[in-house]
Amino acid sequence: MADHYVQASFAFTCMAREAALIEEAWQHASDLLGDFAPGEPSAEFLAALMPTDLANPFNGLLEIFDDPDFPHFGAEIEIAGAAECIVAIYGTTYFQPGPIAELIRRCCQESLQTAPVGFDWSYGCSRPRRDSFGGGWCAIFADHVEFASTQEELARRLVRSAVAPPAEPPDPWIDYPQYPSADWQAEVANGDTRLGYLDWALARNEADHSEPASMEMPPA
Repeated sequence: MADHYVQASFAFTCMAREAALIEEAWQHASDLLGDFAPGEPSAEFLAALMPTDLANPFNGLLEIFDDPDFPHFGAEIEIAGAAECIVAIYGTTYFQPGPIAELIRRCCQESLQTAPVGFDWSYGCSRPRRDSFGGGWCAIFADHVEFASTQEELARRLVRSAVAPPAEPPDPWIDYPQYPSADWQAEVANGDTRLGYLDWALARNEADHSEPASMEMPPA
């Protein structure tokens, strides 16, 4: 038996009316989760989370959850401020990145047109279960949401490393590290030099260390 956790804590700034919309949606979800009768939805709520069935004004909210029968954000919310508000969202057990990100996207269109919002999260286990630890990030834009996990990024990096052959190190008996013979061979092939490698390397070294002529006027 092992317990699994998803945790996150972040804050962002938005307009007061957007924060009020998030707070309203959060309360409606809490009421629906607890089998309480939710309050009357506002016109702003219905516009942001448009219902697909007019008989149920809350199914636009429910559809952002993986399980519409369990509308739980797995987090707490705190809002502070007046004209501009700071919205803090945090959870230490069942934080739900997907529904939270989609709620922000739908409720904060005006602020997201100015700048995106992002957060990261971690997941873990009460026992050392293989592949049960990691995390991810989310970037919220006005028209879409992007996610990535540490496991995905690690797998992508390992594949890229396996596909790209390692560069051959310079031969310490032949090459000067700062003047690889591959560059000399390219210049020979292009007709840019007729020097042997050693003379070419020495010429390059002299050119790199030469000082430009002084532009100061001679004393009168």
